[in-house]
Amino acid sequence: MKVYLCRKCSSVAEAAANPEGKGCPAGGQHDWTYCGEKGKKVHLCRKCKVLLATFAAPADFGCPEGAYHEWNYLAEEGQDRYTCARCSVSVGCASTPDPKNCPAGGIHTWKKGK
Repeated sequence: MKVYLCRKCSSVAEAAANPEGKGCPAGGQHDWTYCGEKGKKVHLCRKCKVLLATFAAPADFGCPEGAYHEWNYLAEEGQDRYTCARCSVSVGCASTPDPKNCPAGGIHTWKKGK
């Protein structure tokens, strides 16, 4: 399965091939960018705050906030829920996510939740 990101609305889609374009909430057609193969490595873009779970580091191009993503590997996917008190990103990980590169600046302040 492949992971795609719309450069216009920041929607994430998993599909075997390029997803259908119609119905973009930002208007008109989605502008899908291929990001990588579905996997368990959770990455967060510091610029657009998109979370992706891919096999390897996602593609850098196609950031909705301009040109290139600034991906940070957080942790392996898991059942434990963590939320950053600074940027409000919430993610399910197997261990405490990496604190580097919080979109709010500096480091994440992760709180484990339910």
